[in-house]
Amino acid sequence: MALLCGPRSGVRPMTMLRNRIAATAAAVSLGVGLALTSSPAAQARSVPCMPSKGTVSCSKYWANRANPAKPTSSSILNLQRALVQVGYPIKPLTGTLNSTTRARLQSYQRERAIKVTGKFDQQTVKALRAGRPKLVSTAGKAAKVVAYANRQLGKPYRSGAVGPSAFDCSGLTMAAYKSAGRSITRTSYAQLSAHKSVPKSALQPGDIVGFYGGGHVATYVGKGYVIHASRPGRPVAKVKLSTMPFYKAVRPVI
Repeated sequence: MALLCGPRSGVRPMTMLRNRIAATAAAVSLGVGLALTSSPAAQARSVPCMPSKGTVSCSKYWANRANPAKPTSSSILNLQRALVQVGYPIKPLTGTLNSTTRARLQSYQRERAIKVTGKFDQQTVKALRAGRPKLVSTAGKAAKVVAYANRQLGKPYRSGAVGPSAFDCSGLTMAAYKSAGRSITRTSYAQLSAHKSVPKSALQPGDIVGFYGGGHVATYVGKGYVIHASRPGRPVAKVKLSTMPFYKAVRPVI
């Protein structure tokens, strides 16, 4: 009954109650009712994505309302919402960096070729603020690149060769991508400068890995291994990534 007891202002208690209910409903419908809910999960259910019409995506809307430098429950909640908007479901939205959120973050970071940290770091938040969506899966085409490289194992190295009977290092990577329907540049230096860089921690099968300052390239095939055509007298081989000095890696769009 306490809600019916208002100040002695001449306004009837029932009128005050109706006005309060109407104001609450209006606030929630406008997306400003956070103070009326008690938990991040309740807030997530009651507040819609309301970007300015035609100017920003929902991901940008929520990410721009978070402060990653101060990871409060409210900031994490808004970043979770942004992550959901770019295709990585999180249920329930808790406002905490729980195991589900970390797993979704790691997937997003791998897809976007961002260093995999499982945290809302500066680079990840920048991508979310740009509204960068989940990439369309290229697993099928990347598998073709890897399969082609595997079929060349044992073939001889020959400088300037691009297959099918012999290869040099960049000739093999170029031929592998051609088998998946993607034309890439010819030399190792050109290949490593023409495509999006990928952190070593985010390597995926099909990525091109450079060694020795960019003078040598190989195809990453997963589980820490690459396939490459190394030098005269040595056939195309599968070796551990760690056997050569890593320079950089790139991921051609296929």
